[in-house]
Amino acid sequence: MANLLNYIDDCQFDSFYDQPLNRLDILALTEIAYLPFDQLAPYAFSLAEAIRLDQLAVKFTQAFADGYPPLLMVTKERLKLLDKLSKSKRFKHIKVLGFVDDYDLDKQKQFAALCYKVCRDTYLVSFRGTDDTIIGWKEDFHMTYMAEIPAQKSASNYLSKLMDSLTGHFYISGHSKGGNLAVYASSQQTADKQEHILKVLAFDAPGVHRSIIESDGFKAIESRIETIIPENSIVGMMLETPKGAHIVQSRAIGLLQHITFSWEIENHDFKPAETLSGNSIQVDKTLKTWTANLSDEELKHFFDTFFGLFIEAGIHRFNDITKDTLQKIQQLIANSQHLTSQEREMVDRLLLSLLDTRYQIWKEDLLQNLAKPQEKIEEWLKPFFAEKKEEAEL
Repeated sequence: MANLLNYIDDCQFDSFYDQPLNRLDILALTEIAYLPFDQLAPYAFSLAEAIRLDQLAVKFTQAFADGYPPLLMVTKERLKLLDKLSKSKRFKHIKVLGFVDDYDLDKQKQFAALCYKVCRDTYLVSFRGTDDTIIGWKEDFHMTYMAEIPAQKSASNYLSKLMDSLTGHFYISGHSKGGNLAVYASSQQTADKQEHILKVLAFDAPGVHRSIIESDGFKAIESRIETIIPENSIVGMMLETPKGAHIVQSRAIGLLQHITFSWEIENHDFKPAETLSGNSIQVDKTLKTWTANLSDEELKHFFDTFFGLFIEAGIHRFNDITKDTLQKIQQLIANSQHLTSQEREMVDRLLLSLLDTRYQIWKEDLLQNLAKPQEKIEEWLKPFFAEKKEEAEL
């Protein structure tokens, strides 16, 4: 089945005047925002200092001629995507500016973003999703109880300053946590700036805090928010998600559907799915039920304790564990022994609570399904009986 890379091949000779910017174009540019463009793409919000996408790709290849950094976000699909975009008539003349990559351990913040000038007076602001840093993942879980995390504040300030510096109309996008930042930052802008926002696209992104959903700023921009999730979405179902999400088919299974290169494409758009999978709905119920039964202080204590074990063991990125692996594991075990009896009890209790909640929701869904009409049950069992019949005939 066709995916994002196939689309880039198909439209490479179409200009944005022949075929206007669409959500596949936006996803492609959002995906390459994960690549480490530090010292390669300009930070200044100035078109005079902007760099063309094809020129950026050359600098990127030269900078990593001896090998790419061992970062989980540098995937072969994203490298291939950058190469295709840089050689495409449609994309290579796009200008890149405003690149920022802000990682702050003390402030527990992971934030990165960049801006593209796509065509005359039209810009795309892309926020990077969670990278391979422990702090980035910890910040994601902080969103379950915090109305504003450090990266959201940075995203709002970034967008405000950028729109002060550039004149035109803006698309705002992001994948995973980046989509959350796109929605949050757009909701925090003044009314006159919001008038220049054409659309906000969140690709399998966690929702925002309920207090944001209820704010005037969010309501003013809500009709321009487009949420796109795969049929087995897990990440995109977290928190309060905007209504009317577009569900798309994916050729991957489970959590791997979070990878957008697995999303199926047809007729220059995403291939729609009828509904979310049962597993996606169950996991969504589990997380929301679990967090609803805990206080903000309990959630903060749990995440601080859990992720603190990794940081204290010298594991700041997931790839850190590949170096001196045995030593790192031994350090993790040693650190866990230093927890107080109360902390160990809390971690054990909350993990057991999460597992028990998952089991209870699975059981309730099973009982509801069994209570459905007989013909519905027979419909579910048809594949099973067909398989048994085939085995008997053999």
